[in-house]
Amino acid sequence: MTRPQERVGEHAPLSPRLSLDEVRGLVTEFWPDSGLWVSEVSPYRVVVTAGPEGLECRPGGTLSGPAIFKAADLSSFLAINAYAGRVLTGVLTHGSVSLLEAAEPGPLTVVVEVVRLGRRTAVANGRISDAEGGLVAVTTMQFALPSRQVLSPGP
Repeated sequence: MTRPQERVGEHAPLSPRLSLDEVRGLVTEFWPDSGLWVSEVSPYRVVVTAGPEGLECRPGGTLSGPAIFKAADLSSFLAINAYAGRVLTGVLTHGSVSLLEAAEPGPLTVVVEVVRLGRRTAVANGRISDAEGGLVAVTTMQFALPSRQVLSPGP
């Protein structure tokens, strides 16, 4: 039973275990030429800009579905690391991307909210917008985590 002040679907904000600079350091260390830029790490969300470098287009001039999935996957991985600590061995076990509109070439903004962070799994929901701010995709990414790294103290 929920308390009166709780609403369905709401949860307490998570405290990031990595700072904005530390999450940016992950990008620099592992994907230096990816075109990813982390602009926010807060108790509510992680915001990543992807591209336009590294985002492939399909014939016809729109961004490809796999390019959008890649942006969602990497952004969710960064968000999970921001809240769980440096969990580099986290593995994507399920990914769902609903493509809502064709995305024109250009940068994508990925806003990720970690909705579950457990001992062995983490789930992140994302909203992906194009350069004009139009919503082009919504995502859910589930990761398997090694429990020792999530439970250990942060760096």
